[in-house]
Amino acid sequence: MFRQTLTEALIKAGLRRHVASAFNPHMTLSYDFGDTPEQTIEPIDWTIRQFVLIDSLLGKHEHIERGCWSLRR
Repeated sequence: MFRQTLTEALIKAGLRRHVASAFNPHMTLSYDFGDTPEQTIEPIDWTIRQFVLIDSLLGKHEHIERGCWSLRR
């Protein structure tokens, strides 16, 4: 449901070209893939005040901000 709502909002905001069929909204928590075992945790929630679209240039450790939108009404 979140993916559908976000996709519709991006399209409505004129960002259709940024929404691929494999669009997978996510939040990166860590790039450290050490020996940490997979485990179940309690649900996480937080208040979001803005949405930022960022291109992460693979292998270059470079990020380009493409847009920033306030989510306050």
